[in-house]
Amino acid sequence: MNISFQTDNKQASDPTLRTFIKDKNQNSWLSRIRLSAFDQYSNSVLPTRKTEHWKYNDMYFLSQSEYLLDDLNQKQEQSNIDSLVENSIEIRLASGDYSLNTDALDDLSITPFSEANDVQRRLILENLESCQQNKNLLVNLNSALASNGLLVEIASGSTIEKPINIIHDSCSTDCATVRCNQVIIYCGENSHCQIIEQFRDDHTNSVDHTCDLMLQQTIISLAQNSQCNHHRLNLESSSIRQVSRSVTRLAKNSNYKGFYFSKGSLLNKTDIDIFHQGEHSKSQLTGIYLPSGEDCVDYHTNIEHQVANCNSREIFRGIIADSAKATFNGKIHIFKYAQKSDAQLNNKNLLLTNTAEVNTKPELEIYADDVVCAHGATVAKIDEQAIYYMQTRGIKTEDARRMLSHGFINELLEKIDNDEIKSSVSTVVLDALTSKSNR
Repeated sequence: MNISFQTDNKQASDPTLRTFIKDKNQNSWLSRIRLSAFDQYSNSVLPTRKTEHWKYNDMYFLSQSEYLLDDLNQKQEQSNIDSLVENSIEIRLASGDYSLNTDALDDLSITPFSEANDVQRRLILENLESCQQNKNLLVNLNSALASNGLLVEIASGSTIEKPINIIHDSCSTDCATVRCNQVIIYCGENSHCQIIEQFRDDHTNSVDHTCDLMLQQTIISLAQNSQCNHHRLNLESSSIRQVSRSVTRLAKNSNYKGFYFSKGSLLNKTDIDIFHQGEHSKSQLTGIYLPSGEDCVDYHTNIEHQVANCNSREIFRGIIADSAKATFNGKIHIFKYAQKSDAQLNNKNLLLTNTAEVNTKPELEIYADDVVCAHGATVAKIDEQAIYYMQTRGIKTEDARRMLSHGFINELLEKIDNDEIKSSVSTVVLDALTSKSNR
């Protein structure tokens, strides 16, 4: 099955794809969700620079390529990429197939959509229906095509000591391939867990390599009084284009800590939606992006305070080198009855070259009158006087640049609770900064 994107017309002009989705018999109980998502997709036009949500992304490549749809029902060979974290419950996802490195646990259930019972099906449908959106046609395409997915359930009252480490695998192919992926994580009442999502591939950085398109969505649903520490690490090679969405739903007194990291790829666009749906819920969102070369990183965050007495904190920092491009669009939305909301948003960026580019846009949309909200954004170059001062103390130029860059983001690395994750991410960051400073 091949997929092509229409430039001037709505995507409904691809009748073969519509027939493929309608005739897909696997997990027929998901048909309503798939067809609804496809309707959203088929009524969309290919985004251009005039489309606000895609303003700084060049999506012309979609109309210039034809993609082979990865067979979600066929077992795929998984790569041998090492995980960043060894002491974990490891789940490897390759298309519609998964593998697990541990025996079954009483407090943890991992179920493919195809094997879900009636209760699990209702949980899956409720989450997918509540998270539908109309801003991102490729996220809708993912929902339409991903007839299977993975449900991870943490039992009520349980604490999962080891991190749940989900590795999204992508193996090299001879042609451009579109891969789809859906994960739902449900944290029961009074539960506590740590989630790691690693996006890895075994592709080379050769410019002659075919460029795959990865479409992905993760939904985290926190029941009352539950806690989740979520680490989402984009570590793909430069030959990957990924468009994804991460959604978090918070019930009463729940607590979410999210850490997002991207070292950059040909395109890494991530939409982050956090819905405060229960009073006294808290979210802390931290992110680091380090694009270089010709990489493009785009984070769109949307934190919605839908009820009163909720708290959110958001800090993203980026270091952009060479001719790379970064975009950060952060929005805080305070609903009319969300009184006593406390929300803060901050974005800082460091440009290492004159050809690096960053576009930042913090937004506040407030309909309540008894709130505390703040937002800010900065863009600056590395301090040449500070480099000169360090040079006079015998420090090499490249070492000085690396030290100043590391100091710019080290505060956010310290917010990672798990020591093994912090050490692994710090190593990746240091390697990336060393590469930048040596150019």
